[in-house]
Amino acid sequence: MSQERNKSFKTLAIIGGIILFSILLGYVTGTEDVMWDILGAIGLVLVGITILVTVHEMGHFLPAKLFGIKVEIFSIGFPPRLFGFRRGETEYQVGATPLGGYVKIAGMIDESLDQETIRREKERFKKNQDGWKTGSEGAAEQDWMPKPWEFRAKPVWQRLIVMTGGVIMNVILGIFIISMLKYSYGEIRLPMSEVKYGIQVIEPQYSVEEDEDTGEIDSTLIQSLGYLIGFRTGDQVLSFKGKQFEFLGDYNNQKYLLEDNAWFGVIREDGTPDTVFVPGDIQNYFSADTIIPTLFFPAAPSEVIVNPTIDIPDPTEEDPENIRSIESPASKAGLKTGDVIVGLDSMDIRRFLDVSRFMDGKKSDTIEVLVLRSGQPLTFTVVSTQEGYLGVRRLDDKDIFQYDTLQYGFFESFVPGSREAFGFVSTNVKGFQNTAREGVEIRKSLMGPIQIAKVYLDAFKAGGIEFFFRLTGMLSMILALVNILPIPALDGGHVIFLLIEAITRREPSPKVRIIAQQIGFVLILGLMALVLLNDITRVIG
Repeated sequence: MSQERNKSFKTLAIIGGIILFSILLGYVTGTEDVMWDILGAIGLVLVGITILVTVHEMGHFLPAKLFGIKVEIFSIGFPPRLFGFRRGETEYQVGATPLGGYVKIAGMIDESLDQETIRREKERFKKNQDGWKTGSEGAAEQDWMPKPWEFRAKPVWQRLIVMTGGVIMNVILGIFIISMLKYSYGEIRLPMSEVKYGIQVIEPQYSVEEDEDTGEIDSTLIQSLGYLIGFRTGDQVLSFKGKQFEFLGDYNNQKYLLEDNAWFGVIREDGTPDTVFVPGDIQNYFSADTIIPTLFFPAAPSEVIVNPTIDIPDPTEEDPENIRSIESPASKAGLKTGDVIVGLDSMDIRRFLDVSRFMDGKKSDTIEVLVLRSGQPLTFTVVSTQEGYLGVRRLDDKDIFQYDTLQYGFFESFVPGSREAFGFVSTNVKGFQNTAREGVEIRKSLMGPIQIAKVYLDAFKAGGIEFFFRLTGMLSMILALVNILPIPALDGGHVIFLLIEAITRREPSPKVRIIAQQIGFVLILGLMALVLLNDITRVIG
């Protein structure tokens, strides 16, 4: 036991050393923010995976215990073993490879390919084929005979429940998490009647970075999914494939983009009806680093908030993040909160975005600002700051739009929660089917552990614990979907063999099951390697 404990301490020490070295390396190289992001992403995905794996394995563990089946090992993570303890007949442990987990059930041919179990199963199968009966010829109980506490001794229906338990638990977890989020936060929806100023689309822009060593400039074009498809700021969205929705969020949903021959009906800003067609290879761009996944959001009016002062970045050698406060040019000129800007010099203004566009590059410029105040036109002369600031900002969404907020009771929340959970599965199934479309690249539709870690970090930064659990709930549904696939070494593979046995009343031979497990295990390892390689190439790219 002491040797095992020393081995666990050594493994933990190595992991701790790697983390400490990464932090120190970040501070030495000036990339501490990147290092903290990497460590944070790893930590978040480990917490998420631990939740999913624990619940999944409990789905096998609990019915096995219920039916009197011996569970030898309950492990979160794969070997080498970090630490654990024994309680009763089961060894509970945590492995150093945090990419899953397993329960080792006595008398079952699984991915562990336990040689003693295989030997006894082969012998039992041979004896059954030969017509050997328990107690015949006065024979004593043989070691190959199923023990009452073994998986193989139980009826098919009990073994089916044990094998499907993990998938069922993941479905229950996914529905529960998403339902509880709806119970806690409700649903906030924007009626289309509130989208009075059209939609706003994030337009293409260049992300510019300078190499500190060579001074070379690297620019990358960043654009949004909405702009890529063909939406433009000022569009009025009318329908999707001829169907009208009550809320903007129903249009702004990626699942519709996966439908065959998808299109949106819009009216352009100049009043011209038009059609926005969704390209067949659209899912290639869903997780691209240079594509912002937003389709659009409601545009804001040009009514402004005018603060007396504004903060200007003023970095110094001692304090690179130093800021200074100056009097707002708009306030100094006489503009007030509630004014509606309708003109800047000779440019007509309809939305607040028009103000931002006009001010681009206007540094220390004199600008004629035409506003409506209580319906009366007024003109002001404003001199922008040397950084190009006018000193106004847009109203908050809550002051512009009247949102509908749906609150659910505890039990009531499970209806929309279940709908969203299974809708997410349906969307992913549709996405998988679409990989057969011309132009769709499978590698751009796959997401491995590195990409998942990045998504976890982005979700946590954007929405904190709410977004973290929403992503965990969705991944729980995906884990259930993947595990039920009829692939040997997955739960679905075991279920197929049990269904064959239930229908034909004859079990597949141990040789067939062993070969299937080996093939399935190789396929899964190969797929994992490809997905990981795909993640690495996308990160490097």
